[in-house]
Amino acid sequence: MFRITLIILLGLPVSSWAQSAPATEIGKVNVSEWEVSLASGYGFLENPIVGKPDGETYFLPSFSYYGERFFVSNLTLGYSLLEEKNFYLDLIARPNEDGLYHNLDNDTAATAAVSNFAVKLEEPGVAETERKISVLGGPSFTLVTRFVDVSFSWLEDISDVHHGSETHLSFDKQFSLAGGAFGFGIGAIKKDMELVRYYYQFTPSEAGIYQRRYTALFPADDAIDQYARIHFSYPLSKHLDLRLTARYNQFDLAGRNPLFIENRETLDWFAGLQYRIGSNR
Repeated sequence: MFRITLIILLGLPVSSWAQSAPATEIGKVNVSEWEVSLASGYGFLENPIVGKPDGETYFLPSFSYYGERFFVSNLTLGYSLLEEKNFYLDLIARPNEDGLYHNLDNDTAATAAVSNFAVKLEEPGVAETERKISVLGGPSFTLVTRFVDVSFSWLEDISDVHHGSETHLSFDKQFSLAGGAFGFGIGAIKKDMELVRYYYQFTPSEAGIYQRRYTALFPADDAIDQYARIHFSYPLSKHLDLRLTARYNQFDLAGRNPLFIENRETLDWFAGLQYRIGSNR
């Protein structure tokens, strides 16, 4: 269940487009709506970090709730500060995706059964590194237009893990297609130096005698990751839908030690059937 939760958060949303853009969806629902769903099919999430496993699942549970001010979509929490016809301002909080990538395998500590002396003399391995999952929170602004919805958010570490921040910019839209709903989105995430250093640089104890070399060759800096996503759902009955979703990711090597990155470009996807119940069904 822990791994399934991480897969949901990392980009295999199946309950609605709201899981990718909660601020946008909040303007399209009535007060106090909730939905619980279970999708059955196959999902695959490609992990960009060296030595960390990919994620795959055959079942994806999901939960969302939208109240007058408060909303939740799986582990994304939000509070609406301002809601007008064409724009919304929210406060949101959610786990950081880089920490989730590091923790898709929860048993890496067991592989670090080497002495401190050996670690210092041998070049470090990324598979043995351990990083915490941080929680980021901050304001999120969404502008709704006829052709595209523009979202901007600035999220800072509120969990005292790395004291870094992320800046998000995305362009999304959903519309009717062939009796179903089709959505697309493109976006970029700027991750500041503190966040990049924590998740993609070796600590002095991990690098040992290689620390000075790594610092000179791969100094920590801001990184800008990019992505594109599509989503399609087709209703088969009142509660059952066909769901297809995919997300392409491109990871910026700037500021990162390249030894951490196995796949600079990754593809995550899910296809299956989803059964949903909720207040509007």
